[in-house]
Amino acid sequence: SVLIRQQPQFFEQISGCESPSRYFVFSQSPQTGFKMLFKCKEQSECCQRNCCSASMREFVMDIKHIANAGALNENFQNSFVHVNKPFKCTCCCLERPEMIANYSANGELVGKVKQPFSCCDPIFTIYDNAGTMRYYIYADCCQCGLCCSGPCAKMSEVTFNIYRDANMGQPIGSIVKKIANFSELITSADSYQVNFPADARPNEKLVLIITGLMIDYQFFEERAGNDDNTGRTY
Repeated sequence: SVLIRQQPQFFEQISGCESPSRYFVFSQSPQTGFKMLFKCKEQSECCQRNCCSASMREFVMDIKHIANAGALNENFQNSFVHVNKPFKCTCCCLERPEMIANYSANGELVGKVKQPFSCCDPIFTIYDNAGTMRYYIYADCCQCGLCCSGPCAKMSEVTFNIYRDANMGQPIGSIVKKIANFSELITSADSYQVNFPADARPNEKLVLIITGLMIDYQFFEERAGNDDNTGRTY
């Protein structure tokens, strides 16, 4: 499993202006504990960040491999995966949100994640580099973290279960929004734990990590100074 932690943006709370999101991804195991793997940095236009909902806006994101967690200079960090989220004017089943990932070195497709239309319960579909659907992700919309806002939502876990296909059955993994710590409670930052399916391949694990980021944008990314979640696109 990995832990995705969004970097708190205290300037947002002071200025009321939405800043580009940044995330750190840590591997976690009983043997080695936490180890930093990636740094994810959003690149987007100021107008889109502050005028569009997080679920609609366009951005690109470089996922950089952290070879040395002590090297703070980004020039020493290698761009590993390039993620593109196109602008989508979503309306019901039209213009559904998606995120597409390519390896930075050769442009080869890693995979993509899409959010199909659903009336209540959010779902996501995961595709590999051959365009084959590999996983189906489902969450119950009645969870407090989804149906509430403000501190109640921040203090509640939300589980998105991973299934083999749309028939569901037994979950084979999960993406869990964790209960907020203090810095996350007073900002719009959140943390997610991604528990991979046992047979997930490396490129599929990357797409599942990106799905964790997409879940944040679609459901939990708030405008600065506003307790209402603006990205809930079912």
